[in-house]
Amino acid sequence: MSFSGKPTTLVDQVIENDGFWPNLSVAEFQKGYRLPAEYLGEMLAADLTTAMIEVNTDLATVSATLQAVDVSNLEAAAGFTTPAEIAYAHKVMLYKRAVYCRAKASLLTQFATVNRRESAENIGKELPERGETFLAFSQAAVRSLQGRGRITATLL
Repeated sequence: MSFSGKPTTLVDQVIENDGFWPNLSVAEFQKGYRLPAEYLGEMLAADLTTAMIEVNTDLATVSATLQAVDVSNLEAAAGFTTPAEIAYAHKVMLYKRAVYCRAKASLLTQFATVNRRESAENIGKELPERGETFLAFSQAAVRSLQGRGRITATLL
């Protein structure tokens, strides 16, 4: 169910990735991040694709480092048998979190233009799930994949 009480129709679409990072499912995104039914499938796919490209750009050095140690497809290398496979599985989860949270951050800022009822006027102020929150979740996942902590300090 969405904010309006409409049932959510899951969009059975896969966003093809670059071959190294995992492909992304619009339906998985909808289920995992409780997106309102008012969003059109095309809008979900477009924002998910944009977020994927942005995160891939942020993680270019991470993918290059992993490819240098013969990991050509992260999801294929992931598993639950060896510590290395478990580490790769964790990276897949972090990657999806980074992309899905970045896409939700973008979509949340657009909700008031999708839903034009009176309740939409204050939705940005009332919702605890503001765009900035999900963008912060995305950045935290990206930083973790890069091997950095939540905060970086430099001496000037």
